[in-house]
Amino acid sequence: MTNIDGGISAQSCVAPSAPPAGPLPGLCRGRYRVDTKSPHRASRDYRTTSLNPLSRIALATASAAALVGCAIPSQTTQLANGPEPVTVRLEPALPSAGQSAELTVTSPGADSIVLESGNGLDRYWGTGGVLRTRLTADFGDSVPVGRFAVRHRGELLSRLNKPAVIKVCRQGRCRELHHEIPVQLPEANHRTVALTAGYDAVFARRSLVGSRSSVLFREALSSGIWSAQAEWANRRWSAQVQGFAGRGERGASFDLSRVLKRAGDMSYGVALHVDADRSEWLPDEESPVLADRTAWRAGIGPSLMLRGITASSQLGVYSDGVQTLQVVSTRVSINGNLTEVRLPVSLSAEKTFAFGGGPIVSRRRDALERLVASVRVVDAFAVNLGLSTHRSAWPNDEPRSDFRASETLVTLGGRYTVTW
Repeated sequence: MTNIDGGISAQSCVAPSAPPAGPLPGLCRGRYRVDTKSPHRASRDYRTTSLNPLSRIALATASAAALVGCAIPSQTTQLANGPEPVTVRLEPALPSAGQSAELTVTSPGADSIVLESGNGLDRYWGTGGVLRTRLTADFGDSVPVGRFAVRHRGELLSRLNKPAVIKVCRQGRCRELHHEIPVQLPEANHRTVALTAGYDAVFARRSLVGSRSSVLFREALSSGIWSAQAEWANRRWSAQVQGFAGRGERGASFDLSRVLKRAGDMSYGVALHVDADRSEWLPDEESPVLADRTAWRAGIGPSLMLRGITASSQLGVYSDGVQTLQVVSTRVSINGNLTEVRLPVSLSAEKTFAFGGGPIVSRRRDALERLVASVRVVDAFAVNLGLSTHRSAWPNDEPRSDFRASETLVTLGGRYTVTW
């Protein structure tokens, strides 16, 4: 018998085993799955519409192009040749860890086919010459196991072969064949520090509304902004420092998270955030409350943490040097360079709302929403895309004359990252 993958096949005869029959095809019991075929299959008469030859050719060409473009790579192994061939087809050809795969065993004329893991824990069987089943990531494992690729003498060993046994029965005689199910393992990420710097083109739209919704200021412009970020993460701590500087705006922030309790893969802890920024686009000649000032925020709250990932909800204070407001914020940070398995995407999102200055309805408000995503193109370079909105309100002599400012920023640029 021939094995395309180069594996060694063995065969022996075992006593015939009658496949279980029952009225429920596809019945699943624990780790065992029964696939049966009903001998009483009714035939149906389907009516078809005739197509002229040209239409048939066009339809066939379009269908073939669509199938080629959307095809999933598969692997076919001929376990046995001759008058009793056995073929195994796996789709996808090399499933990654955690991904399921469809396995099809074909042997024309067979009475039944059995597939089981090398340790006998998982078993699938069915009648007829075709057995089709979907293998999950824990095939052959008594409990879910996290596995990673290892390096040996500079070479990455990322392929795990899980042993399997296939039994094909014909007329009371069974043939046993050995096969291996390949699995692609991810490489464990041991990086703990990431330094990032980059430049973004900024497209800004700003406006200021005064008494009776009159527009006092409006502009749309493009400029550039430089940014830098440093992040460190291990099993218990996570820290991030970042800063930016551009025409009319600059700022910096600091985040610190600490794990307090672990529950499986998830960790629970506490997160601290401090930031300061200065915006100089407001027309301060309209009112002293619009004068350029440095505003800062500070918050603390519970967090959910994975390595390189932090999500937190915080309460804190906001101050612009004149008034002090209360702050409610939610932040999510994902650094793909520091996750347990390195990811090609990094993401940060935050939503902050500061309020105060009113007993019932706050007239002094400051709301910020920001989303930034980076997609790694090559090993160290990533394309960055960001969107943010910033809305503020200041009380005036009466509520209908309050100042309301709005700023929307769209950023597009690049990032270069060094990790170790």
